[in-house]
Amino acid sequence: MTRTKKTAVGVAAAAVVAVAGLLGGILADGSGPSAPAPTIQERAAEPSAQILAGFSPGDTTSLVKKLEATVSASPKDGESLALLGLAYEQRARETGDPSFYPLAEKALDRALTAGADRYLAETGLASLAASRHRFKNALVLAEHAESASPDAAAPYGILGDALVELGRYEQAFDAFDHMVSLKPSIASYARISYARELLGRPKRAVAAMKLAVDAGSASAENAAWTLVHLGNLYFNRGKLDEAQRDYELALQRFPHYIYAEGALAKAEAAAGQYDRAIALYRSVVDTMPLPEFAIGLGDTLTVAGRTAEARKSYALVDVIQRVLEANGVRTEFETALFDLDHDRNVAAALARVERAYRDRKSIDAEDVLAWAYYKNGRCPEALAHSQLALRLGTRDALKFFHRGMIEQCLGQPNAARAFLQRALDTNPHFSLLYVPVAREALAK
Repeated sequence: MTRTKKTAVGVAAAAVVAVAGLLGGILADGSGPSAPAPTIQERAAEPSAQILAGFSPGDTTSLVKKLEATVSASPKDGESLALLGLAYEQRARETGDPSFYPLAEKALDRALTAGADRYLAETGLASLAASRHRFKNALVLAEHAESASPDAAAPYGILGDALVELGRYEQAFDAFDHMVSLKPSIASYARISYARELLGRPKRAVAAMKLAVDAGSASAENAAWTLVHLGNLYFNRGKLDEAQRDYELALQRFPHYIYAEGALAKAEAAAGQYDRAIALYRSVVDTMPLPEFAIGLGDTLTVAGRTAEARKSYALVDVIQRVLEANGVRTEFETALFDLDHDRNVAAALARVERAYRDRKSIDAEDVLAWAYYKNGRCPEALAHSQLALRLGTRDALKFFHRGMIEQCLGQPNAARAFLQRALDTNPHFSLLYVPVAREALAK
């Protein structure tokens, strides 16, 4: 393992002595004090959490109107323009409506022209680019924000996020380590957790995410966000009871939190409680129509034998994807994976993935490309990319399943069985659609 990977997972190395001292050794063993809540600038770096500190759910509608009025009266008020751009990003996060993205971009660009604080505006633009899956742009913008304020932690989070998605993991983990050394927070703990998960260290990933839970405990929404991600870590290890516990705790802290309800729907479906899952998914999709929720609803309806209803949900996925694309969100990998998993236009899906892969070579991109080659009967090429998808040692049941099916296609029954069994051992609930396929293949 390289020195960079060691720092990212918190093992003893000279490069992280200062970090370990600052955090009381928590990167090594998961113990230590909780951290302060993130600053406004750090919140601007978190596309998955509140973007502007001090916002509460429901506040942003009125805040947007006030800022719009201010900007209308004073078109060159750079600071108000920057805040308006961040508020639009927050509205996108709260509602799932991507039409706020172009509004945010326009406001933040105007803010820079009007002389707003470069750090805040460029951090907002970097976060926006990441939210739109435009990771090369996010990388450049995060570097600009970092140069405007070298001692700020937030740009390193976006920088690391972009580098992860571009497949540049050593640099990404360096960025995350530097971020946590500058400011232990929800944002930095969550990213350390993600790095550990990528490197196949789920227990240490859980330890870091628990620190994020503690760091966000003063805010109901922060606590809910971290609890959902902690639950996801348990779900990915097949620990369904622990996952459901954390999703329910998230809802106790922040009732009707959409991401907790969506995660709980997934857990209920995995447990075979299809009616409960369908009801939850319907409520979530009605409130926030995101592809992941519509796909989850469709897949649950499918396994419940309600195929006509499933088709309607899948049709909604297509509509949502078109709306995302119209507002500047890149969705090639997501739309392709949906098509591949549902045997729709697999040749066109492969073409989309091949184009997108030129710019984005993460392990997830490698895995989708491998699956696309498999679905198109090009199994030798699929194997090469599956090997790259597993290069970090990530314990991902779906990636193991894909590899097992590819090995089966190549006439390697022993390797196929080993990977299919590994998928089920890692998480026996990894996919409503594919768990039965894996079990059937192993039963032969």
